[in-house]
This record gives sequence, structure tokens and C-alpha cells, in this order.
Amino acid sequence: MNNIFKDKKIMAIISLAASFILWLTVSLILRPTGEVVVQGVGVNVNVQSGILAELGLSAIEGAENTVNVTISGSRSVIGGVSAEDISISPSLSGVSGAGIYELELKATKNSSKDFEIVGISPEKMVVKFDKYVDKTIDVFYVINGEYNIPDELIQEEIYTDPKNVVITGPEIDVAKIDGAVVEVFLSGDYDSTIAAVGELVLVDENKNPVDYNKNEISINTEVATVYIPVHKSANLPLSFDYINVPEYFDISNIHYTLSATDVAVEAEDYIIDKYSDIFLGYVDVRNITLENPSISFDVRLPDGIGATEPIDKVDIVFDLEGYVESTFNATQINIINVPAEYKVTSNASKIPVTLIGPEEVINGISAKDIVVQIDMSTKEITQTGQYRVQAEVFLPGGQNAWATGSYTATITVKAK
Repeated sequence: MNNIFKDKKIMAIISLAASFILWLTVSLILRPTGEVVVQGVGVNVNVQSGILAELGLSAIEGAENTVNVTISGSRSVIGGVSAEDISISPSLSGVSGAGIYELELKATKNSSKDFEIVGISPEKMVVKFDKYVDKTIDVFYVINGEYNIPDELIQEEIYTDPKNVVITGPEIDVAKIDGAVVEVFLSGDYDSTIAAVGELVLVDENKNPVDYNKNEISINTEVATVYIPVHKSANLPLSFDYINVPEYFDISNIHYTLSATDVAVEAEDYIIDKYSDIFLGYVDVRNITLENPSISFDVRLPDGIGATEPIDKVDIVFDLEGYVESTFNATQINIINVPAEYKVTSNASKIPVTLIGPEEVINGISAKDIVVQIDMSTKEITQTGQYRVQAEVFLPGGQNAWATGSYTATITVKAK
């Protein structure tokens, strides 16, 4: 024992322990209560409560403050109280609209622990209230530098993508913003469409940049593209084709004129180089008659191609001078490709057919030169009975004429 008391380190530890025991005894027995400061207690600005919800306001600035709260009570209890055991809320009774307010703070217990709240520091907080609103603003562009487009190319109207953006933020601050500007730099020669990307800067009505808090005001995109369309021009010929031309008929014998032979167009060079002409459509020879010797077509340009000179319709007028029409009662009605299990006959013994052609050709044709053909392979037969079917007109002799209009015939189908 003598050795222990002679050891200075051991005596220091014993002294420290004795001091703690003495302090604890005094605190719990002689001074059982006391005060402590709980630091960093968060302030709860309840944006859904009463007046704020009714006014549509939100806390824009100052809502993230913390305060220190002094509490009292049994030392054995208050030593275990934390910031989570206390709620701080501001008094909103004086808030009547958007603006900056100094709000008194109130602290309440948030747990069942036995302690009392003595004070708050600071006792007040400054909060900015406003409405959050959305606003759609136009995007403007500024091009710096010098650029050149060759004379043989066409520069179209410059535009931005997007054309407008949406900003969201406090109503007072958003009201100061009138648009967004994208600024790009160009230099040199360009022979195709230019696409330059730049950051958006929010500006006021005088196009001056607006100083704003990015934590309060948001924008749905921070960049925009400035497009300068550069197009190639060309004159593309107009073309068409024929359908239902008799196999013996030389279509080159029909002469015609077009109300427009070509169309002036412009487009990106890689698009316009794909096309050698603009196809109007098909002319059904059966629709060319002396009464109506012209066919009209709407001009439809491929996607990505525009007309430099407006053109909506083109008329094809056929030169039928010296042509005549005549109607014949065709008696040769041939039915081909009849299913093996059926017998098919025409209900009519003759079918009126109108032919058109040069006068000397039509004068040399008789009803015996005409064949009306019914092809049963184009008609599904499932039972016996009568059917109306399509018929085709042929001139096996190769006369330079054609039948106008379309033809049908009624047939009777019987089982063999």
C-alpha cells in the first residue's frame, strides 16, 4: 500500500476519480436541477399551414435557420435532451402577402422528457415569402463573329431550338425576367445548315442580363441551339406515268402539255441530291376522254424539300385533235380461269364499250374486233349463284385506240 501511495500516476487517477464522484454527488444531491443550451435546433416553417396555404405563399429565403434553446430540469434528464426533442415554429399571424417579415419564434417540447424551455436565441428570424409561379419566355439569339454563305446557296430564316423556355421561381423575381438570350460565335465559310449551341442567359425587357438566385429560380433547359438553315436550290422536272394502258397500244402516240414542266425547290444538299424529278402520280388511260382531256395533280414535295415559288397543282392536257369516240356492242365475252368444279356464263349477250382513238382508226373498228374478258382468278367463288365482276376490254388486232371508263358484267355460276 505504501508503494501505491508513493506512485504519483496512480495518485493522480485516484484524485480525478474522487473529484468526479464529489462533483456528481454535489450535482445530484445538493444541486439536482440546472440549465443547458441545446444547439442547432431547426426552425419549422410549415408552408401548408393556415395563412400560407390560403395565400399560396412559400418561404423563399431564411427558412433553413437554426437556433439555440436553453432548457432547465433535472440534470439527469436535460443532459440527454437533443435538438430532435424540441420544435421551433415562427408566428405567421402577421404574414399578409409576399414580402420580407421578421417572425417571432416559439419553442415547444417534442418529446415526453421532463424539462422546461427557458429561452430561444435568437428570438426572431427574417423570412422572405413569395408565390412560386411558372412563366414561359421567348428565346432570342445573338451571333458574334463573321461567317459567309456561298452565293449559290440560300440562307433561310434563323431560329432557335427551343423557341421558348419555362422558368419557375418567386413571383416578384420572375416578373423581372422577360426572355432568354443564347449567344454564339461563328467564323468562316459554311455550305450546309449551321447549328451552334450556347448557354441561355435570362434577361429583362431591355435585353440586359438579370442577376438572380439560381437556388430560387429554375429553368427547364440551360442551353439552346441557334440554327441557320443553308439550302441548295434546283429546278426539278415534273413527271408522271400511265396505268391501264392496252398492251398493244403505243402510249407515245398521245401528246400532252404540262401547265408546269418543273418546280423550283430548295433543301439541304444531301436531301435535294436524292431526287432527279418530282413524281406527280399515275394517269389512268381509261379516264382520258374527249369530254375531259385533262388530268390535274396536286404537287406533293418530299419531306425536307420546299418550293421557292408556290405551286399547288399541275394540269396535264392531252392533245386529242383528230380523235373520236364511238360505242360498240361487244359480243365476244370471254371468261377465263374458271375453277374446275364450276361452270360460268355471262348473263348478257353483249356489252356496250366506248372506244377513243384517231378517227381513221375508230372508223375501221367493228364490234367483232373487241373482246370483253372476265378473269375468274380475280374473284373468289365459294358457292353457286350470280355475281357482278370486273371486265377488261381488249383489241386483239392491235388497233391504236383504248376503251374509256370501267366495265362490269353479271355472271352465273353453276356447279358442274
